[in-house]
Amino acid sequence: MNSIQSEDSSDLPLDTLRVLVVAAFAGALVGIVGGAFRAALNFITSHFLAFSAYLHSIDGEWFVPGFIVVGLITSICVGISRMLVRLEPSTIGSGIQHVEAVMHGVAKPSPFRALPIKFFGGLLSIGSGMALGREGPTVQMAAIIGSECGKLTRLKVVEQALLYTAVAGAGLSVAFNAPLSGIAFSFEEISKKISIKRLMVSFAAVTSGMIVFRSYFGNSIEFVVGDLLPDLSISLYFYILFSVLLSFIAVLYSRTIIGTLNLSDSFPAISPVNKAMMIGFGLGALAYFYPTLVGGGDIQVQSLLSEDYFLFPLMLLMIGRFFLGPISYSTGVPGGIFSPILLMGSGIGVLFVLAVNPLLSHMALGQLDPISFALVGMAAFFTVVVRAPLTGILLAIEMSGKVGLMIPLLIASVICTTIPVLLKQEPIYDALRDRAHP
Repeated sequence: MNSIQSEDSSDLPLDTLRVLVVAAFAGALVGIVGGAFRAALNFITSHFLAFSAYLHSIDGEWFVPGFIVVGLITSICVGISRMLVRLEPSTIGSGIQHVEAVMHGVAKPSPFRALPIKFFGGLLSIGSGMALGREGPTVQMAAIIGSECGKLTRLKVVEQALLYTAVAGAGLSVAFNAPLSGIAFSFEEISKKISIKRLMVSFAAVTSGMIVFRSYFGNSIEFVVGDLLPDLSISLYFYILFSVLLSFIAVLYSRTIIGTLNLSDSFPAISPVNKAMMIGFGLGALAYFYPTLVGGGDIQVQSLLSEDYFLFPLMLLMIGRFFLGPISYSTGVPGGIFSPILLMGSGIGVLFVLAVNPLLSHMALGQLDPISFALVGMAAFFTVVVRAPLTGILLAIEMSGKVGLMIPLLIASVICTTIPVLLKQEPIYDALRDRAHP
């Protein structure tokens, strides 16, 4: 830790320039690798869902029911993914907790072999229907690229550690096409400190990464959102009430993640691979009957933001996803929690408005905008679970292109940072890091 703290020790200008050049090169590689991961994941996910729909159309013509076929496919994919993790334990789960552990000096950077394990393991697990996000694997792969580039160019040890964590921000930027969010996440969550040198390195890595990513994979906004309704005079009061209610739900969600991990560990007689395969079979079978329940959550968020929802199905979706995310994460396969919690926040935001609007109509006070509350809910839920309010705000803005919700987002960030502290809820990556490195 002391060596990391000395990263801003006086360097010659050429030394600083060298680090920036290496960071820019590493960022460009992140743009290629992260973009390829996104593209491959989209391809696999779409074909997995299409194959499941095809089995529906011919169900009854095979000797084996369609749900068993899909369940076996997911089970095998998840099992292989979990076996890959055994080759390099640092690739388990999201991977962000390991990047943070390196920053805190309690773990060594992942070796290069972790990169293909994370890449292909993530494709197998997320692409086959597990309720996990792409951002965790992308961030860890970016950190590995930064570290390896530092080694190959023979940078100082402290500069290699700087690249490992700072370049990780380029991974998040590529995962969501959100450059400012990646920079904020690098400081707010991974390093938890700001220095001029770290800022410059992060800027260089994220800028080059985004240029390469957008050149090869396009620059479409993550979520297409229509015009928002103007806020009512009493809207801020409802944003406050919503943020308080959501904070308690999100704290419970964080505890459910840790609880499912503890529950999984309570069955040591069953190998991690077998546990992952059993859960994978269940998720695959569920995907056959209810495809909208599974996957990372991006498709469902876009449906919500396109106002394609009904009260009862949305309630079932939120209840199901509340448990599917933690259960999927308990398998230990490569996959993150960002996308699932963005879905939870947006869905709860829409449900809140659907519950309140009839009352407001009865009182002739107007209507709240469900999409506005969905976007605020995304940032708020993220803030409670991850405890990175600035990153949450920037994610909601960059992924939707809506900047008019700044005041509600700031209100939610204050409330959703305060309540978890009062409830003594540890940030999720701190809790995961403590489990791995007690």
